[in-house]
Amino acid sequence: MEIFEALGDTLAKPTTICVIGSSPGIASGQPERQAPYIDVWRQESSYDESTFRRACEQAGVLFDPRGEHLDPEEIYVQVVRKGIVNLPPGFEVESVGEFGNLRVVMPDPSLLVAGKLARGMPRDVEDAAWWMRERALTADDIRRAIGALPDPIQRETASENVVLAELVGSERSPK
Repeated sequence: MEIFEALGDTLAKPTTICVIGSSPGIASGQPERQAPYIDVWRQESSYDESTFRRACEQAGVLFDPRGEHLDPEEIYVQVVRKGIVNLPPGFEVESVGEFGNLRVVMPDPSLLVAGKLARGMPRDVEDAAWWMRERALTADDIRRAIGALPDPIQRETASENVVLAELVGSERSPK
């Protein structure tokens, strides 16, 4: 949240970023989840590229490093465009918070889970299970969100991983 505050303090006009990946979980209090980067979904964000880049620099955060060897301690904003995960255009967002001139939003948690299950890495499945427990999302909620993913291969992969996320979630639930 400190990074969002620093960015919001340096931005001269209202700016909105849509965070995806691990950032929404970290901002929502997901335990044991740390990442040195903030994934920003460009299609649902509204900012001037030059102004946001300068704000990042002033806040001590790298802006969208590409092909650079990063110091593991370096904090950066990664701009994400369609690729590994394709989110549907115009999806619903919810507010993470407002920090000065920075408004931070995230996709509806069921869509976040669908995207994570489409990637299907072990950490993504754990994240999906956490969101399902945290927001009391059902498999049907997730299947509806998966149906909104525009890429048929990602829909298929995500659908296959729903049961895995349910199993991981049930293993970690308090008895």
